This record gives sequence, structure tokens and C-alpha cells, in this order.
Amino acid sequence: MPASALLDPESRDALSIADVEVPLDSDVEVALALELIGGGLSVAGEVTAAWTGPCARCWLPLDGEVRTAVREVFTAEPREGEQYRLGPEYADLTPMVREAVLLELPIEAIRCPHSEPCPNLPAELAEASEEASEGGLAELADPRWEALEALRGRTDETS
Repeated sequence: MPASALLDPESRDALSIADVEVPLDSDVEVALALELIGGGLSVAGEVTAAWTGPCARCWLPLDGEVRTAVREVFTAEPREGEQYRLGPEYADLTPMVREAVLLELPIEAIRCPHSEPCPNLPAELAEASEEASEGGLAELADPRWEALEALRGRTDETS
């Protein structure tokens, strides 16, 4: 199904969270199994969509994929926020798929696409990145947090 089919017909809001979005010309893969249950329809399966957005550090474009399992119930008289409406002749799966995709989108993408230190990083972060790659450190310590780390050390000492 095209991502453009998932737009909310009332608001026409984009499929996005902050700066991360599902391009409207991309496809959203939906693989579902439907099962009749007492008083409704059970829908279970998987939804997959591609997303794009800027790196939160350097603003270069990134892309990725969300893949989420869905398991929902459709009834003629749904409980608000718990079930979806089952029409007399069909079940509109669009709101369920739209919500599943939006809930899985990252709030911000952080992985810088550069294999070398990012040219858009502040100088102190670029230096820390180089030191971490040379020293084999798994995590980078952001120098902007040093003041808070010093406070944490003081509270540990006073306890």
C-alpha cells in the first residue's frame, strides 16, 4: 500500500514524528491474518515502512526501516483507545496501520552516516569520536555532560 494512503483524511497530517517521516511515495508493507472472533474481528501480523530524517548531530540525511507487530480487535462498538470500528461490510485497516507506523518511528535519528568523524560535529565531539575509535571505546562521552558527571561524583561521595 502506498504511504500516501495512510494520511489522516480529516487532517491530512504527514506520516511524521518531529523531523523523521515516511515518504509519501514509498510503500508500506502490510502482512496480516484476519480471524473472526465472538462479536468482532482479530487482526494480527506485521507492518513495515521506510523512513527518512536528518542525523540529530550533523543534519545529513538518514534512512531506516520500522518493522512492528500488530495485534488488534475490531468490533461494531469499539471501546475508545482499545479497539477499532468494524463496519457492517468491511474493516478499515488504515487507522491501525497508520498508528502502528507512527508509534514505531524514531523520535530522532542519531547515527551519523559518516565513517570518518562528522564534519558538522562540534570540535570537542569530533576529537572524542576519534579518541573513542582509536581506543576501541563503545560509547562516546559528550563533553557537554562533564559538569553533570562531576556533580554525580560529589553526590556519590557524600552518601
